[in-house]
Amino acid sequence: MDDLAKAAGLSKQGLYLHFASKDEIFLAAMRHYLDEGLSLVDRALQQADAPLIDRLIAAMDAWFGRHLATFSSESFDIIAAGDRLSAEAIDGYKTAFRERIAKALRQSPEFAADHRVTAEELAHVLFTFGLSWKDGNPSRAAFIENIRLCVVACLPDRRSLETKRSSASAGKTSKGPKKVHQ
Repeated sequence: MDDLAKAAGLSKQGLYLHFASKDEIFLAAMRHYLDEGLSLVDRALQQADAPLIDRLIAAMDAWFGRHLATFSSESFDIIAAGDRLSAEAIDGYKTAFRERIAKALRQSPEFAADHRVTAEELAHVLFTFGLSWKDGNPSRAAFIENIRLCVVACLPDRRSLETKRSSASAGKTSKGPKKVHQ
């Protein structure tokens, strides 16, 4: 607590004037970290000039990849403490992340054109895959490459979409069936 108060430029007593307990301090720090993560996700998904695949990879990295720099396997107790102290708030952040991914999918012609699952289902799959950041201590670059593979595997093939769009455009420009003269 002394180190935290010093870092905040407060006395230990001043710190307790703002927070009633260590748990309250922890929860405030956790909310700040997760709010920051959602802001990074929003920025990644709002890159209008980037293809959907790139925006999804950037959003997944913003939400999950940054944990690789913050946490080690020895510090997973911090995650468990967050779940223990405020499971409902943590679930709210997880839901907010999935909703942002689903919204980006629904709004993208790259997804909406032809897909076998709903945006919500795919957001859930991507979220579940993102949890793999904790497995095997991957480097950030390796984790991003794994995210890329997952996103590419989950989205429709761009070439087949372009072919379908071309076919649809060609069909719209024709003037209907040819009349056969007898």
